[in-house]
Amino acid sequence: MTNTEPRPESVAPSFTPRKIAVILVVVAASVWVGLTALREPSLPDFEATGEPIDLPVEGSFPSVSLDEFEGILVGLRGQPVVVNIWASWCAPCRTEMPLLQDAADTYAGRAVILGLASKDDKVEAEKFLNELGLTYPNVFDSNGDARVALGLTAYPTTYVFGRDGEMRGKLLAVRSTASFDNQLLALVTRRP
Repeated sequence: MTNTEPRPESVAPSFTPRKIAVILVVVAASVWVGLTALREPSLPDFEATGEPIDLPVEGSFPSVSLDEFEGILVGLRGQPVVVNIWASWCAPCRTEMPLLQDAADTYAGRAVILGLASKDDKVEAEKFLNELGLTYPNVFDSNGDARVALGLTAYPTTYVFGRDGEMRGKLLAVRSTASFDNQLLALVTRRP
């Protein structure tokens, strides 16, 4: 038995100028988004000023104002400073902070790692530090002004300041020890 029904002809897709324009716009937008995501994050316009303040002693977790935070940074001029903004409710922070502890141990005497808890409950933040057994200095952004001044857009974010106090880099949520070490080493050892 043979099939005598006629076969339908292949229908070629019809590309109208409008469809082509839409496709080109979507492709261009996708390329732009991809290239934007690969760019290094822009640095905020931030410069610490004021009277120098000593780094908090190990084991303390003081609340600081923006002026006090800036004073700590001013007091640390002459050595690279890594500032990590975190919160106890931030899951990536839980992964990243042990990497920062390793960096604090590795770069002791060559750079300072400073944690800044922000947009958090101070009691919860302190409990979080104790759970992770972190010993590098941490302070609590009492009113969120330090977070705002640094232009924080996502948790966690790490800022690196050169020996001259100038912001040199910004790292968003570290994913692996190797990539973090490479990025941090490049930023910490860079001369002004």
